[in-house]
Amino acid sequence: MDTLEKYHLIRSVEALQPYMPELLTAKVMGVDTETTGLDPHKDRLRLIQISLMEHPVLIIDCFTFLPEGISLLNDIFTRRSIKIFHNAKFDLQFLMAAGIKVLHLFDTMLAAQILRSSGGSQKASLAAVCEHYLGVVLDKTEQKSDWSKELDETQLAYAAKDAAMLLQLRKVMIPLLQLNRLDSIAKIEFACVQAIAQMEYNGILFDANHWNKLTEETKRQQQKALEKLYSYSGKSSYQITLWGDEIPLQDHNFQSNPFVLKLLHKYGIDVPSTDKNHLAAFAKHPLVQALTEYRKACKALSSFLYPMPSQINQETGRLHPKYGQIGAWSGRMSCGAPNIQQIPRGTAFRRCFVPAPGKKFIIADYSQIELRVAAQISGDKRMTEAYLSGSDLHRLTAALISDTALEKVTKAQRQAAKAVNFGLVFGMGAAGLAQYAQQSYGVEMSLSQAENFRNRFFEAYPGIANWHRAVQRAKPTEERSLSGRKFVFGENAGVSGLYNTPVQGTAADITKAALGLLAKELDGTEIKMIAVVHDEILLEANVDDAEFAASLLQRTMELAGNQILRGIPCVAEATIADDWSEK
Repeated sequence: MDTLEKYHLIRSVEALQPYMPELLTAKVMGVDTETTGLDPHKDRLRLIQISLMEHPVLIIDCFTFLPEGISLLNDIFTRRSIKIFHNAKFDLQFLMAAGIKVLHLFDTMLAAQILRSSGGSQKASLAAVCEHYLGVVLDKTEQKSDWSKELDETQLAYAAKDAAMLLQLRKVMIPLLQLNRLDSIAKIEFACVQAIAQMEYNGILFDANHWNKLTEETKRQQQKALEKLYSYSGKSSYQITLWGDEIPLQDHNFQSNPFVLKLLHKYGIDVPSTDKNHLAAFAKHPLVQALTEYRKACKALSSFLYPMPSQINQETGRLHPKYGQIGAWSGRMSCGAPNIQQIPRGTAFRRCFVPAPGKKFIIADYSQIELRVAAQISGDKRMTEAYLSGSDLHRLTAALISDTALEKVTKAQRQAAKAVNFGLVFGMGAAGLAQYAQQSYGVEMSLSQAENFRNRFFEAYPGIANWHRAVQRAKPTEERSLSGRKFVFGENAGVSGLYNTPVQGTAADITKAALGLLAKELDGTEIKMIAVVHDEILLEANVDDAEFAASLLQRTMELAGNQILRGIPCVAEATIADDWSEK
């Protein structure tokens, strides 16, 4: 048997006792698990593998070791020793389900993803990472074997080798993280993984009855829009979908771009494409309005309303979204199964997400976090002074671009200024700004108005203009977030991405830092983290704990932000709510 595959199988508390001195004094250990499936609420934890330097791997058979050995494992895993995992959020959820807490993590999967920008492995699986950093080819065949029955020597050797690899990976990765000045961002990610595991495990309660009513209402809206479209195209024959709905056949398919384009041209709407950007100029035409309403209803039905009920966990009655902690190269998270980050912001949809009986939601988000980051990066004096004085930046921008006294700025002017601020900070042209204002804020803005606003914006905030010009001149191939995350740009990278990525990455880092701090602050309480949507964090707490939870959440988020944004105050706003729509 290879040295890496040597192991001791532990089936009882007594069998683990001889190894306790080493386990309790070790400075670092590799930890891996094998489970009977992928759902911590339904499937079982089968093995816990612990590797120590120059020791055989200890393989704990949880079928016989637990629950008696829980306290022993908690003694081991809550010590200050570093516990190395690969994809820790998966293992943590199964350990959590078994009543086992783990503190002080190093995640080789997250480390590999962070090191991608510095010549690291582009794939983050354990096999890919071991091959890239160690030159070791792992046979992962046994990963899909049956772990619920009596285990054979091949399975045990496989389990032992995976755990032993973790020690070697960390030894190689630490100097690389330090060399590339990525150790600070690694610490943020490692602390955050605790929160991600808890959010996935806790999940969020879903009001299926309200959702069904919303589905029926959206189907009526879809049909109403379809009838309007038929007034232009004439009626069609139908076919039945998998959902049991009738949709028009291909000759009248309003999801077909060639058909829709032909219809638009017939009624004088001369556009080269049916995408929303090209249709924006004709937004008031009744045909375009009907098409927009129909597409909106179809998207809501196919992307959210039909699939969501099937994703409710039958064991918990809750949705358990899965987060990609480093889901985008900017560092932002991705989400799926379901993707609650894409749930429409309207009241109708968010009303369906509710706390458990006797509980409250505590919802907090950052105020203008990306604009604050842009102010820090650019050093713009006026924008910085506005944030330092607690001024309303959107109102200030409205006054500056419209030559209006600050106290006379209207609600409509402030809404237009929001589009100007968020659009122009990231380098939109006038045409793009006009479209963005209409689509995202419902603000009608002519091209000449957009050009005028754009000129006035950069006159008002010369630091932003200077930052943009510096980036345009340098066209950097590498950038960093304020917290040290590294981005590498290709030769054909768009200029707007050069502005946007460090800002977006810094904002993501701030949210992750807040989640990591929250995991520590909430430890030992009954307050649960249940979701994150970009810069918005949701907790669930007992009614009596709601005020405390809101204060703690706001304070922790602001602390995390102010540790990264040293020159701009970071502000979070918390709400106690009976459903998600109340924020």
